[in-house]
Amino acid sequence: MFTPVSRSRPVDRVAEQLRDAILGGSPAPGEALPAERELAVSLGVSRLTLRAALSRLEAEGLVRARQGDGVRVLDPAQHATLDILAHTSVATRPELFRGFLELRRALAAEVVALACERMPESALTALRALVDLQRAEQGPDAWRERDLAITRAILHGADNFAMVLLLNSVEGVWRAHPELADALAADRALAVAGYDLVVALITARDSTHVRELVRTSLEALDRAALSHLDGSRP
Repeated sequence: MFTPVSRSRPVDRVAEQLRDAILGGSPAPGEALPAERELAVSLGVSRLTLRAALSRLEAEGLVRARQGDGVRVLDPAQHATLDILAHTSVATRPELFRGFLELRRALAAEVVALACERMPESALTALRALVDLQRAEQGPDAWRERDLAITRAILHGADNFAMVLLLNSVEGVWRAHPELADALAADRALAVAGYDLVVALITARDSTHVRELVRTSLEALDRAALSHLDGSRP
C-alpha cells in the first residue's frame, strides 16, 4: 500500500503519502493503520519520523491514536477542516478544488450582499483604490497579494467577523497553491471585470439580485481557471 519516501523532508513526504491515501479512501474511515514498526519499514523511515507525521495528520483530523487501539483513520467529512487542502495537490485531487471554488462562490455572493448593506463609504473608496491598482498590476505575486487584500476589504465591509475568521482558513489554502490563484487570474480582463462588478454592486447599495449576479460572474471565472489548470497538466 505504501512505498518508501525520499530523504528530502521525510516528515512532509510521509504525511503527504498517508494523507493522499486516506483522502482516496484506502484505508477507509474506521480502519487501523498498519502497526508502527511495519508502517515505518514500508515507508523507509524511522519510527520517530513516522510519529511526527502521524501527529500532523491527527491535528488535521485525519487519524486518531489511542492506547491499545493503534492509529485509526477518521472520516475527513466529519473531522477534517479546510486546512487539509493546503497540503493536497491540485493536480491529483482536482475534485476537491472544484468544491473549494464552489464554496468560494457561495461565500462571495453572501459577503457582497452584506457589503451592499453595511460597507461605509470610506471603506468603499478604499476598495475602489485597491481595484484600480489591481487593474494596472502585471506581477503575479503582487496580484495574488492584492487579491487577498481586496477580499479582506470586502469582508470587513460586510461586518461579519465569523466570515473573516473563515477567510483565515481559506487564505492558507490559497497561499499553498499559487497555481490556483494564477489560473483564476489567467484572463486578467475577466478577473478585473469581476472586481468592477463587485464595486458597482456595492456602490448601488441594492442587494436584491447581488447573490445571483456574483455567483454567475464567479462561475465564468472558475470555469476558465479550471480549464487553464487542465490545459497546463502534462
